[in-house]
Amino acid sequence: MQSTSHSEIDGSIVIGKRVIKNTAILLVGRILSIVFGIIYVAFLARYIKAEGMGKIATATSLIGLLIILVNFGLSQLITRDVAVDRGKTESYTSNSLLLRGLLSFIFAAVVVLITYILKYPVDTVKIIYIYGFAYVFDNLSDVIFSIFIAYEKMEYTAVLNVGRDIFNILFSMLGIFLKADLVFLVFISALASFLKWILSMIVLRWRFMKPKLKFDIYICKQLLINSLPFIALLVVQVFNQRIDTILLSIYRTEEEVGWFSSAGMMLSYLLLIPAMFLQSIFPVFSRLNILSKDELTRTYQASFRYLLLLGIPMCIGTIIVSEPVINIVYGPGFENAVNVLRILAIQLFWIFGYANGALLTATGGQIYLAKIEVAVAALNLPLAIILIPRVGVIGASLASILPLIVFFMPVTIVCHRRVGLSLPLKLTTKTLIASILMGTIVVISLQLHSVLFWVTFAISPLIYTFFLVLLRAVDRHDLDIILTIFKKQRKTEFETLIGN
Repeated sequence: MQSTSHSEIDGSIVIGKRVIKNTAILLVGRILSIVFGIIYVAFLARYIKAEGMGKIATATSLIGLLIILVNFGLSQLITRDVAVDRGKTESYTSNSLLLRGLLSFIFAAVVVLITYILKYPVDTVKIIYIYGFAYVFDNLSDVIFSIFIAYEKMEYTAVLNVGRDIFNILFSMLGIFLKADLVFLVFISALASFLKWILSMIVLRWRFMKPKLKFDIYICKQLLINSLPFIALLVVQVFNQRIDTILLSIYRTEEEVGWFSSAGMMLSYLLLIPAMFLQSIFPVFSRLNILSKDELTRTYQASFRYLLLLGIPMCIGTIIVSEPVINIVYGPGFENAVNVLRILAIQLFWIFGYANGALLTATGGQIYLAKIEVAVAALNLPLAIILIPRVGVIGASLASILPLIVFFMPVTIVCHRRVGLSLPLKLTTKTLIASILMGTIVVISLQLHSVLFWVTFAISPLIYTFFLVLLRAVDRHDLDIILTIFKKQRKTEFETLIGN
């Protein structure tokens, strides 16, 4: 193994501290939301049943696809550019808010037209419209959050998101207690999103700047032009995420949509860790792409490595515990969601793809990434059309996962070549072996009627770590960085270079 210089370790420490701090802040906030959210979902699922969950999934999937008309890829552009040049903060914020406000009118007209064409039931249409308002306010808040992320002040994002979720959950629980209908419960969600936007504007004025909301035609034109690669990527990404649920709502019953979306919700909780990591690492990649190519390579390599070590055991563990988790959270009537979750959990295997996406987006590779996403969509859509009418939720699950299996490796190869790295095949093999051994012990423990919570969150991580060390999947370099990150912070020349 090559020796690691002190400067390399110090540089990794500086970035590691910042990324871990920001990821931890976001993650702690989201964990609080998840804890409350799982309790809320458990009550909600039993209150509105699979059919009600299907209506919510139909609405959020349709609105989640059409809201691209408002988003327009501006969030990623703001984060990337402001992270490099903070002098753009005021002009980007003001004009992006105005642009999204204007684009919201186009979005509203399209939503009305689509719901008329698809002829959804009246109560489903009401839910779609209310979620439309909620998503518009979320996208206005997202402009402000992009500034927070660019400044690496994730604590504001975390607090506002947690506050929004707690408000929504508490008042929704009150609505369930008072036996309110589903439309009223969805309205609470829209109100929570509106309040989050108001509070985000207050924080922006208090800590960063006072947006003047001046409409500059030249800046708006440049924002729209520069965001085109991001919007192209966003369109196909959201299409791939939502199309299976939308087609399921067209071809099958709302109950089946509920099973599919319930499994997807459990998976989304697990994907929060890499998603939060992506938010933290993206501005770092963007800045290092300008300042230090060598440090960009080392940071990407470390990011990929640790996401790989995390993703494979999460994949195997989720497949094993899917049945008890679905039964505990959702209760009777959701048994068909178990196999859906097992299939969807396969994508946890390659959550290192979040590092790939961040690298490509930060280094101008949006067009390539968009081409891959188009290829995924080109395979996903016909698979969904063929499989969903025949085998329902299982078909939707297979259509969702099979294209990702085909394309995750080509993207990984391209990213490693982009920064001059070889694929970590030995690490992958050792991680897979350690995960399988861990999974075997978990299965035996569950068959012996061990408590699910302790097996999942206490025993399995210790077993996995033991096998990683035994197989030497982690080395002295990893330990040097991890241990030093938590020691007293050092001022280094590299820290001065990249700023706080």
